[in-house]
Amino acid sequence: MRVLVATGPDTAGGALTLRLSGACIPFDSADIDDVRAFLEAYDYDVVLLAMRNPAPWLASLRRAGIEVPVLVVSPGEGAVRTTLLNLGADDVVAPACEAGELIARVRAIVRRNRGHASMDLRAGAAELRLGRMEVVLHGRAVPLTPKEYAILELLFLRRGVVHAKPAIVNHVYGAEEGPALRTLDVIVCKLRKKLAFHGAPDLVATVWGSGLTLRELPEHVPAEAANDALVDLGAARLLVAV
Repeated sequence: MRVLVATGPDTAGGALTLRLSGACIPFDSADIDDVRAFLEAYDYDVVLLAMRNPAPWLASLRRAGIEVPVLVVSPGEGAVRTTLLNLGADDVVAPACEAGELIARVRAIVRRNRGHASMDLRAGAAELRLGRMEVVLHGRAVPLTPKEYAILELLFLRRGVVHAKPAIVNHVYGAEEGPALRTLDVIVCKLRKKLAFHGAPDLVATVWGSGLTLRELPEHVPAEAANDALVDLGAARLLVAV
C-alpha cells in the first residue's frame, strides 16, 4: 500500500511520517494545497490528513468526486468526528493515537476499500499477511525486498485486475523517481524466482500486451488447465489499473 500524508499550514506531519516509517509503510508527504496534484499524478491507497480544520477541505474533495479513502487526524471529539465522517472521512483518530492503532486503522481502511474482510489474503498456497507485511508459502515466509513485497501486495489487494507496468511503477514508487520499465522487469523476474523456489512459480501471471495479475487458480489445477485459464484471462480484456 502507499499512503499520502497531507498536512495543513498549522500542522506538522513529522510524528505521522515517523509512525509510518517505523511500520515500513511507503508514503509521500504533501502540503494540503498540493494534495490534489499528488492524487492526480500518483496512485494512493489512503490519505492521512492532519490539519486543525479539515472539514472544508474534506467536503471539497468529495464534491470533486475524488474517492480515495481518507483517515483524518483531528483533536475534535463527539460532534466534530461525526461531522467529518458524514463529510466522507473513512475514519477519525486523535493526534495522540498510539502508533500501533494508527497503523492498524490505515491497514483496515485499505483492505476494506478493496473488499477484503481479513488481514490475511490467500491465493492457493500463498498467503499475504498485511499485518506483518510478509508472504507465506506452504507455511514458510518468503524473503522479499520491500519493492517485491509491494508488488505482491498490490496484486493481492486488487486481485482480478490486470496491472499495466507503468501503473505498477506509479504505485510502488509514488513520488519517488521510478525506475525504467526494464528495471521493473528485473524486479519481477527475481520475485518469480523466489516464489518458484518456495513452490509457487505461477503466482504472478503475465497477460501479454496488458500487464501483470495474480493467478487465481487453486492449487490442484493441472498445469495444462492453468495455461488455458491464463489465455482466457488475456482474452477477457480485464480493466488495467490506473
